[in-house]
Amino acid sequence: MTGSVQMRKKQMGKAACDGLIILQTVLLAVLVWHQQMNSEYLPWYLAALFLCAGTAAADLYHQLFRKGAGGLSWQQEEKGLPAVQELLLLDEQNKPVRSWNMAGRTSMVIGRRNDEEEVDVDLEDCAYSTFVECQHAALNFCLDRWYLEDLGSVNGVRIQKAADGCCYQVTSRPCRVEAGDIIHIANTRLLLS
Repeated sequence: MTGSVQMRKKQMGKAACDGLIILQTVLLAVLVWHQQMNSEYLPWYLAALFLCAGTAAADLYHQLFRKGAGGLSWQQEEKGLPAVQELLLLDEQNKPVRSWNMAGRTSMVIGRRNDEEEVDVDLEDCAYSTFVECQHAALNFCLDRWYLEDLGSVNGVRIQKAADGCCYQVTSRPCRVEAGDIIHIANTRLLLS
């Protein structure tokens, strides 16, 4: 089962739970209304119940039409934009030799493993690891998109865009990346797929 199918099933499960909460809250409000017609606390009961229903409805809207779990929103999937699911380390023949799952992540630090700093994408075993700093670059997920940022490295970071095939230097600002783009750190290449 692919990652996007799993995400969609998870979203549908959450949406079904929110719908059930809304239905139960409305039924409970009707029951309280009929049982407590003369109670001075009736407005408070109803306000609490409708607050629960409103919160569940807002969450349901968010699940269905805004940001989905771990990646693109349904609106973006419908537009045909591919979701970035993993990062692949490529060899000289453009064959993947290692991969890192990106689904559900919000940030990934690319660099070399050491005792002082953590990295999510360890390039210690690569042929050109001496040119890779301990914390060289970062991938950050924001507003349904991934962005690449150079963390002040000496050798820099470049991105080869799938859209035009050109290579661009990542400078002081984060650069938006998409599936098919290739990250260049020294002579190490990482494909977003």
